[in-house]
Amino acid sequence: MQKRIRIIAGFLAVMIVISLAACTSSKEKTVFDKIKESPAAKMELPEGTSTYVDSEIASLRSFADLKIQASPLEPADDEEDWIYRIVFNPSEKVTGTDEIIVSFHKDYLQINTEYYLPADGVSYESVLEWAEGKFNYFMK
Repeated sequence: MQKRIRIIAGFLAVMIVISLAACTSSKEKTVFDKIKESPAAKMELPEGTSTYVDSEIASLRSFADLKIQASPLEPADDEEDWIYRIVFNPSEKVTGTDEIIVSFHKDYLQINTEYYLPADGVSYESVLEWAEGKFNYFMK
C-alpha cells in the first residue's frame, strides 16, 4: 500500500513540475524581452553612418527599460524620417533570430511596424536624450 502511495505521489509531483514548466515556457517573449537578450546591435544615422555594438551591448539593452508604451498612433511624418535607428540582432552579426528595428522619430518611436510613445509622466525629450547620448558615445 505504501509503495502505491509513493508511486502516486511521485507521479503527481512529476505532473506538477511539467505543468509549471509548460506555464513558464508558454509565456511569449515581448519585443522588450528580446531586446534585453540581444547579443549585438547596429546603430545608424540617416546619412548612412553606422556602427556595430556587441562588447558594450548592455548599454543599448537599457532601451528596454525606458518607460514607453504601444500607441495607436498615425504618424504625421514619413516612416523614413527617423533621427536615429538601432537594429537589435542585426542579420550581419546574429543568426537564428529576427531583427528588431527601433526608429527614433521627432515625436514618436517605431519598433518594427508598431508605434510607441512615452508612458504618462515621461517626456519624449528624455527618450531622445537617451538615444542622443548613446549615439554620441558609440559613434564619436
